[in-house]
Amino acid sequence: MSPGTLHIVGLGPGGADHRTPAAARAVAEAEVVVGYTTYVDAVADLLRAGQRVVRGVMGEEDRRADEALVLAAEGARVALVSSGDAGVHGMAARTLARAAELEAHERPVIVVVPGVSAAQAAAALAGAPLTDDFAVVSLSDIHAPWSRVERRLTALAGSGLALALYNPRSSRRTEGFDRAVAILRAARPDDTPVVLAHDVARPGELVERTTLADLDPERVTMRTVVLVAGDTAAAVGPWLVALRGRGDGSRHALPAAALEAPAGGQSP
Repeated sequence: MSPGTLHIVGLGPGGADHRTPAAARAVAEAEVVVGYTTYVDAVADLLRAGQRVVRGVMGEEDRRADEALVLAAEGARVALVSSGDAGVHGMAARTLARAAELEAHERPVIVVVPGVSAAQAAAALAGAPLTDDFAVVSLSDIHAPWSRVERRLTALAGSGLALALYNPRSSRRTEGFDRAVAILRAARPDDTPVVLAHDVARPGELVERTTLADLDPERVTMRTVVLVAGDTAAAVGPWLVALRGRGDGSRHALPAAALEAPAGGQSP
């Protein structure tokens, strides 16, 4: 059979409300849907009779990428699903890297379908803390040595950039997050705002506001996105907002008028 098509689909952070029409179409029109079981379950409403569904477990990302490539090369329309944006700590990079190892005539047509990232969704719940420059850092050391993670975080800690921390802490992997908090506390003021966004766009969604000094690591899990405010962020009414180009980067430099919440504003 002539090569088929592989869509690497970013599903967004959770429910259908944050799923793009392009992502929904790619899954609904696929002959085969491949993905980690939790992500496949997230698109249960799009699955139909006659579709082949290939479910996997955490840690088998390379295997899923290879299986999706093989099925597409055999002529199937395949959707390989990933949470958030597939290109932000998702399935796109490893799948494209493995596809590049194939001979050109063996390689299916590949389309990367972007999605709303967890960082974007968490930031929207908090207000607009990522309007100025920001960085996304995964604290997982499964595919990268902790020494690399720590080196990057240390460089970013003193940069003044807002940070979105992915995969911060599991029940067994706690030391990394404790070390990350220590690095940030050494480089940033104690009153630096921190947002803990739990189960974003999923049942049980919860947003907590705290500071770097008061951050309780026990409140953080693998289902939490941790947002650490940059040096141009400040509380604006009930929201946390970063205003690019504001003053000297001091969080207290906002004019009084800017601190007034818009009429009808709601706290996240």
